[in-house]
Amino acid sequence: MASNTIYFSAIIALLLHAVPSRPLIHEKSQLEFIQTLQDGIKGDKKAGIHQLKLYLQKFGYLNDSTGGVDDDSMEGAIRTYQINFNLKPTGVLDDETVATMMMPRCGVADITHGKTRMKAGNHQHTDYVFYEGEPKWPLTSKILTWKLMPGSRQDAVAPVRDYALLSWAGIGPFAYEQVGEDAISQIAIGFRTREGGDPIGKMDGPYGVLAYAFPPQDGHMYFDGDENWAINAPTPQQIDMGTVALHELGHILGLGHSSDPSAVMFPIVQPGTIKGLEKDDIAGIEALYNITRLS
Repeated sequence: MASNTIYFSAIIALLLHAVPSRPLIHEKSQLEFIQTLQDGIKGDKKAGIHQLKLYLQKFGYLNDSTGGVDDDSMEGAIRTYQINFNLKPTGVLDDETVATMMMPRCGVADITHGKTRMKAGNHQHTDYVFYEGEPKWPLTSKILTWKLMPGSRQDAVAPVRDYALLSWAGIGPFAYEQVGEDAISQIAIGFRTREGGDPIGKMDGPYGVLAYAFPPQDGHMYFDGDENWAINAPTPQQIDMGTVALHELGHILGLGHSSDPSAVMFPIVQPGTIKGLEKDDIAGIEALYNITRLS
């Protein structure tokens, strides 16, 4: 067990994460339809309005799945989105809002059951967020087992194990042990695609939804297999797999989306960027698991 448990040094992990990676071809974003709606949605019948409704529904900002959403509901949904992402709350698809909505992001909804725990609904003066009911893993576990699911790309092991899991192990209450793909594990990591079958319909191709995961104690995480993934240091057109894994593991541990743009739990991951755990992420996991640091 000890041989498989994460114990690599943080310095080695960061050095491995910085090795140059092969460039991948830049592809069109699946969210470019938002640009066609800029500055005009009230009463607008443009083709993109339906996609915008689906986008807002996907991330919890609209509840109506029948398409019968009125202008005021759309404006309110956009305003809530703007507050959560630190934008001016105009209710209009202005330049900043369009640019933000078009960025690649996590597929986990910002709002569940009609309630947002991000900035628009957070009155605790913190940016970190827990799931409703604050689900978590039992501290008696000490070691959480993880695996790549059958059919996953094997080069995902390095960014998941040597960067994401190692980072969380450094500040959280758990160590992580890799097991074989046929073994029972607490954390299971795989790949899904839009065309290849995503049973909950979140994956949408390149530069849209990057990945999604579930809160404790489900333990499942899925990357979009169609993304331009960087296994090591990303080019400006690539998405850093280690950063996305770090974010999704935050969900698996019990953290929701933060409104702090510097936090790894912020929903957006821009191409070509690498993020690590920041004060907000660390404060969140410490609060959730009642971790006290010696000063």
